[in-house]
Amino acid sequence: MDLYKMSAQKLASQATKDPAVLDKVFAMLSHLYQETGDLNAFNFFDLENIKKQIALIKNKIAEGKQLPLAGVPISLGDNICTENIKTTCSSKMLANYEPPFDSIVNKIIEESGAIMAGKTNLEEFGLGCNGSSSYYGIAKNPWDNKRVAGSGAAAAVATLISTLSLATDTAGELRQSAAYCGVMALKPSYGRISRRGIIEYASSMEQLGAIARRTEDLAVALELISGPDQQDSTSLNKESPSYISSLNKARENFKIAVPDNWDQAPGLEDEVEECFREQLENLNTEIFQVEYVSLRYFQKACLAASIINAAEAFSNLANYDGVRFGFRYEGKSLQDMYFKSRSEGFSSKMRQYLTLGALVSSGKYYEDYFLKSQRLRTLIKKELEECLEHYELLLTPTSPFTAPFPSAEPDTGQLPDVASFYTAAANLAGLPALSFPLYTFSKRPAGLQFIGKFDEETTLLKVSSVLEEEGISLKFTKPGSME
Repeated sequence: MDLYKMSAQKLASQATKDPAVLDKVFAMLSHLYQETGDLNAFNFFDLENIKKQIALIKNKIAEGKQLPLAGVPISLGDNICTENIKTTCSSKMLANYEPPFDSIVNKIIEESGAIMAGKTNLEEFGLGCNGSSSYYGIAKNPWDNKRVAGSGAAAAVATLISTLSLATDTAGELRQSAAYCGVMALKPSYGRISRRGIIEYASSMEQLGAIARRTEDLAVALELISGPDQQDSTSLNKESPSYISSLNKARENFKIAVPDNWDQAPGLEDEVEECFREQLENLNTEIFQVEYVSLRYFQKACLAASIINAAEAFSNLANYDGVRFGFRYEGKSLQDMYFKSRSEGFSSKMRQYLTLGALVSSGKYYEDYFLKSQRLRTLIKKELEECLEHYELLLTPTSPFTAPFPSAEPDTGQLPDVASFYTAAANLAGLPALSFPLYTFSKRPAGLQFIGKFDEETTLLKVSSVLEEEGISLKFTKPGSME
């Protein structure tokens, strides 16, 4: 029984019928972690904790409780709070923090019977995915461990340890890391999933999303954790549709827009450009109608996102000062303690980012940079909404390049982050977006990004399902470490 090949629903069904399957899941997780532990995908992975969870799941099955994801391994990004389990945000500032409460999503997956397999590595507080700032080191790419994974969440799914990973996406990190690792990722509409219990640095942009190896599992994850939450003021006050049943509906035809300047991304790799052009030709079928459109502001999204995120990070992380919260360095005076606590607790990259946030939040720079970025955000949102009045989806590459090598030089805080050239617009506008895996001619993972209309994640899932069925992606089965 190849458990790692099963969909979430099939694995849960098998475990419910025969709880002994849960012991095989444990053996599988133990083996896979031994095989791939050197990739540094997890900040927390405790087999004893998993064993305790399995015992509880068996008891619930014996009591006849309905567990839609019984025994399904799900990992959580290490900025998602878990009661009495460290939640560090991959930062020295929170290296010893154990939340006294659970995030809403962790409560949901526990009630569903899923196994919380571990807490995954990420850039400090989820800022970017270039492998430069995690306190625990770089999460390595399963396809090529000399390159970065972007996030442990994507690596955990690619190495088969997790059927699903839940992680945050602020300027496209969820989708970028999925593209780097050859898996799927879905960022829903802003407010679709409650953010209660997420340690965030940019409130107006950051959202929870899911990574998986198949469309069906993305639909399962979204249906499980989406919905209104009265304790989250940003949560949408409406029930979610059935994403699983939407995949079984009759096939549709899709009208898709592509920005006519998509090939002007800074750092666009030749093989990504060539591969994307071939995919555009493949997509021109009876099912898909692809047309180029002019989007004047789209290419400015990563710059606007960088400035807005920096300003929000400066505000949101102000309480990490060694007194109210976080790592504390004893100084000679109160001012010295504040200075050294933040200097030692945050990485060089985060300190530069917070300095930028302080700059654009103050004096004349507030008007010149922050407010102008907010006005640009409004223009980008309006431009995308007008485009999507005539098309079901907007299509771009997910990232201008495949998984990069770790930088040998200290992070310089490059602004804007060119990796988010295609992805940041969806966060600025609060629109759903999905990254679908494809592979370049040198067999390196890349991604197709689809941006959809607000509150229409079903369209993204249907397109992804069609691509799976048609075999449009040049898929091959396993990353190098699992062959």
